Amino acid sequence: MEICDKKLLRREGMARRRGLTAGQRQEKSAAIAERLIHAELFRQAESVFCYISMENEVHTEAVLEAALAAGKAVSIPYVLDKAKGLMCAAQLQDMADLVAGEYNIPTLPPEKVVPVEPAAIDLVIVPGSAFDRAGHRIGMGGGYYDRFLGQAARAVRAAVAYECQLFDNIAADEHDQPMDYIFTEKTVYEI
Repeated sequence: MEICDKKLLRREGMARRRGLTAGQRQEKSAAIAERLIHAELFRQAESVFCYISMENEVHTEAVLEAALAAGKAVSIPYVLDKAKGLMCAAQLQDMADLVAGEYNIPTLPPEKVVPVEPAAIDLVIVPGSAFDRAGHRIGMGGGYYDRFLGQAARAVRAAVAYECQLFDNIAADEHDQPMDYIFTEKTVYEI
């Protein structure tokens, strides 16, 4: 059955994500991270923006650590205005700098935030709740990534998702920013 409504797709994608056991999420996340870290687009990127994962999202700690270890310029999301759904890229120099933020998502403390110009980013690693193989994505509903990706125009956009989050078709709105790649535990979808 094809689901067309974005709210329903978001809910279903998140339910599928939550339906995985902690062990399955860890195993699948490790496979996704391994695939991404060894991809040419990751190796060539000098500046990488990557989200910090919540419990049931694809875990990104290994990706962040690999980027830092490779000497890449690494940045993470930092919420500027929750009401307007605005975030910036904040430079990450050490995983030890992270503190618990809103919804217990690790973030930088305000005094450690050094903004990174979105135009300088080579690779953006994006989360989401639902995807299709044409590169369309549904996030959590705040529009943070669509607004941010509009500013990071030259960056390669790579989503990471569990295979169970893929749907046949997601109707894209005009403001929705498409992905260039979707990395799952099974394969890489190049759009």
